[in-house]
Amino acid sequence: MDVKNVFLHGDLKEDIYIKPPPGLFSSPTLDVCKLKWSLYGLKQAPRAWFDKFQSTLLQFSFEQSKYDSSLFLRKTSTGCVLLLVYGDDIIITGTDSSLITSLQQQLKDSFHMKDLGTLTYFLDLEVHNVASGVFLNQHKYTQDLISLAGLQDSSSVDTPLELNVKYRREEGNLFPDLTIF
Repeated sequence: MDVKNVFLHGDLKEDIYIKPPPGLFSSPTLDVCKLKWSLYGLKQAPRAWFDKFQSTLLQFSFEQSKYDSSLFLRKTSTGCVLLLVYGDDIIITGTDSSLITSLQQQLKDSFHMKDLGTLTYFLDLEVHNVASGVFLNQHKYTQDLISLAGLQDSSSVDTPLELNVKYRREEGNLFPDLTIF
C-alpha cells in the first residue's frame, strides 16, 4: 500500500511559524503564519507522520516489534498479520486474509491510501511468488550498479580467480591462525 501525501498526515507537537509565500497575504502586521499540521520540507515531518501512524496501529491492537520499530504484529485466534512501513510504503502480509482486508480498510479510513496490489518490488528487491514460497532478487538493482560503473559492456566470469590454476596442498604457506577466517 502507498500513503498519499504522507507527511501531511502528521500532527505537530510544537509551535512552528513560517514566513508566508510572497503574495499570499498583503498585511503589514502579518509577518509569519503558525502551522496547524505537518508540511513537506519540515525536519519534523517524518517523525510526525510515523508517530501518528504508530499510534493508529496501536489503536488497532497491533504490537510494535522490539527489534525493528517499523514492524508491527497483530495476533488473533484466527491468525496473525504483519505490517512493515518504510516512509510512505507499507507491506502487509499474514495468515488470515479477512484480517488483512479489515486492516486495509481501517488504514484507508484513517489515511488517504492506495492499494498497489500484490508486492512485486520493494527497496530494490524484486519479489516473485512461486509455488514453494517467495523468490527475491536484485537483478534490476545490480544492472543499475553495473550501468553506473560503466561496466555494461564487460564480460562476466564465474570467479575472479585465475583460470586453470592447480593448487596443491604441499605448495604455499599454511595460515598461522585459521580462526581469523
